[in-house]
Amino acid sequence: MERALASYHPIVSFLFFVVVIGMSMLYMHPVLLLISLISAIIYSTILNKEKFKQTLSFALIIILGAIIANAMFVNRGFTVLFYFRQNPVTLESISYGLCAGIMMASVVVWFSCYNEIITSDKFLYIFGKTFPSIALMISMVLRLIPKLTEQTKIIAKSQKTVGLDYSEGNIKMKIKSSMRILSILVTWALEDAVQTADSMKARGYGIKGRTNFSIYRFIKRDMIMLGIIGTIGLFLFMGYINGYGNLMFYPSIENIRFDGLYMAIYLSFFLITLLPSFLEIVEEYKWKYSEWMD
Repeated sequence: MERALASYHPIVSFLFFVVVIGMSMLYMHPVLLLISLISAIIYSTILNKEKFKQTLSFALIIILGAIIANAMFVNRGFTVLFYFRQNPVTLESISYGLCAGIMMASVVVWFSCYNEIITSDKFLYIFGKTFPSIALMISMVLRLIPKLTEQTKIIAKSQKTVGLDYSEGNIKMKIKSSMRILSILVTWALEDAVQTADSMKARGYGIKGRTNFSIYRFIKRDMIMLGIIGTIGLFLFMGYINGYGNLMFYPSIENIRFDGLYMAIYLSFFLITLLPSFLEIVEEYKWKYSEWMD
């Protein structure tokens, strides 16, 4: 079954991720960042339930790393909690590191959701006509890590079948086996890149006057969803410009406000980040209801 957000026009899906990831990177406010991270984990779990523990563990590692790094290297702040090697560790530096870690974790999780929804074909459809070379290059880069990970597993299994298991033997043998796998992987990656480029060139990709066929049609529901995402995104960005997206941490932590426009910002960001999860729930309900009717 196709994912609910993926069933919309590629421009609609792409705009959603631009707004959510963009605002998650701009904001430095604990309430907004928590909304982003929790919503990202919920949607990532809906897309791939098997990776829930892995996603949560990865997010916690990023957050913990950011807290430790900021606390150790930034000594700003009035509230000294303790001293580590004669350097003060402050509440403000830990709090800022926590928010920075949540921000990075939420962006990473949102990008994993992006890779599930925005395929390379959709990305090329959006930017292929305007920036053909750049679009192809970015599409290949975004696909690179997942493809390399999958190919590494294939190579490792192939090496194991011929008695060259990289996990066996002493350290020297393990390093030698790992270097052999890396060499094969690099060779494969270069060959794949050349084949992709030649294939696209043979199809006339990027040539002026080239005709295009598209399976995507911009219909009424796409227009409505585009309007909703665009309106909320513009409201959030205008709020950020006017100082409603950042919290002061130094020299002391500013009080978190829950009045007036702040509540409107929180609610708007909550609605847009949970939008794809809501669409998935509605879509699943429709499928179950249709099966029950049949």
